[in-house]
Amino acid sequence: MNLSKEIKAAIFVLTTIILFIFGFNYLKGSSLLDKQKTLYAVYDEVDGLLVGANVMINGLSIGNVTDLDFLPNSTKIVVTLKVKDKINFSSNSSATIYETGVLGGLAIAIEPIFQKGLVVKSGDTLNSNIRPGLTELINRQIEPLQRKLESTLTSVDSIFSGASYVLNKETQNDIKESINILTSAVSAINNSSLIIERTLTEKNTQINNSIDNIESISSNLSVVSKELNDFPLTSVLSNLDKSLEGINTIVDNLNSENSSLGKLISKDDVYENLNLSIENLNLLISDIKTNPKKYIHFSVFGRK
Repeated sequence: MNLSKEIKAAIFVLTTIILFIFGFNYLKGSSLLDKQKTLYAVYDEVDGLLVGANVMINGLSIGNVTDLDFLPNSTKIVVTLKVKDKINFSSNSSATIYETGVLGGLAIAIEPIFQKGLVVKSGDTLNSNIRPGLTELINRQIEPLQRKLESTLTSVDSIFSGASYVLNKETQNDIKESINILTSAVSAINNSSLIIERTLTEKNTQINNSIDNIESISSNLSVVSKELNDFPLTSVLSNLDKSLEGINTIVDNLNSENSSLGKLISKDDVYENLNLSIENLNLLISDIKTNPKKYIHFSVFGRK
């Protein structure tokens, strides 16, 4: 069977178109042979999201963005998603736009929620969310710093403007005089520091001698302490205890009525008898001195 050139050309063109369609969809991450379901998400803005952007779950591509359009009678944007039909999750799941890298490529991440009886089906609208990218985070950090810098520059400008107005020639002279006074004060402090340093250097020898004397005294104290440690203090205290016991015994005997001395001290009648005897003895001695002949007889011829 011979085909005409026209038929061969038509078959070639048709085959090329089919291959192109399959290839284009393959490059987009979708396949005409896979069953898919269509989902929607509505955003206030899409931050540069493009048709063909990947739809991911936990880093795995499950579909693509197939269309971007405005919601009727609104400025909100409807994003159409084509995902594999075999991927099941709840219709309450979120579709989050996020940056895929530093260069700023965007994709949509499905944050799945699994609930019985709420499996997503074609035509459902998912919750929408936008995750701040690196550029936006940097801008958020820079904006407050920029405002503070602008405020600081404004304050500095105001200060310089006020200074140029306030600092007339007389005020400038006063400031110069104050600076000169401060310079003199600093110089005086430096001179005082040098004097103190010189004095400490001169007194260094005396300080060293004093330290040597202190060390000598400390050594002598150590010797005295050693001698005190070697002194038989325990033996002396023991002997002292024995002496105190003897004294206590004597005192106890004196206080006791059974001893002679104790009786003499403690009993009044013994004391009175002793005093009476002494008085009688004194009278006898006095009488002997007065009348010796009464008690002593001398006779040349013997006693009559």
